[in-house]
Amino acid sequence: MIITDVEYSGFRHDGPNGVTSGSISLICGDTRINVPLTLPRRVEISKSKHRLLLLAEALRQTRHMPEYRAKGAIRLAPGILPPTLRA
Repeated sequence: MIITDVEYSGFRHDGPNGVTSGSISLICGDTRINVPLTLPRRVEISKSKHRLLLLAEALRQTRHMPEYRAKGAIRLAPGILPPTLRA
């Protein structure tokens, strides 16, 4: 499965005690996997470092879902990662 696009939504700072929640959508053709995440502290979603950490957690959770575990590797399409992280 090759992820062709990633969308971030939510992650507003309106939760109690600084809790931030939102979701990441992993898009692969007609398939959209929404992964809800709750973070224990405030995160600047505009920073690429935080976006990559959220993406890594969404991919980790997706790999544990039975319906996607059986389909083999989950990969990112070229151009999804920032140029400094591409291999």
